[in-house]
Amino acid sequence: GVALERAAGHARDAGVAVRWVHAGLAEAALAPGSFDLVSAQYPALLRTPDAAAERALLAAVAPGGVLLLVHHAGMDEQQEHDSGFDPADYVWPSMVAALLTDDWKVEVNEQRPRVAPEGGAGAHHTDDVVLRARRLR
Repeated sequence: GVALERAAGHARDAGVAVRWVHAGLAEAALAPGSFDLVSAQYPALLRTPDAAAERALLAAVAPGGVLLLVHHAGMDEQQEHDSGFDPADYVWPSMVAALLTDDWKVEVNEQRPRVAPEGGAGAHHTDDVVLRARRLR
């Protein structure tokens, strides 16, 4: 999409080689344990019976690495919208946190105030949920 094109342009301008992947998280086939940081900011991850997206996030983090997941607070408690948005269809930080085993140390799992420019995208969201967990092994 547009975001990847922009990012690729910035990487090219900076002389940085990056392998860009445009795919669903579960379909991306990321190598297990290969990232020191897995960061998902306000992701629209569809919920599945097998928790594929949640498991893909966790599996991608290398031992000693960090998972950072941020989402708008309260979104998971909203009712289905006329627009077709149903929070029950999506993965929320609490669902990822529920899958963490003794192989993980939760460093942060809290709601925080969110600073957004007046009139900017998402300015009406005043708080975020932040989950930061370190993979121990």
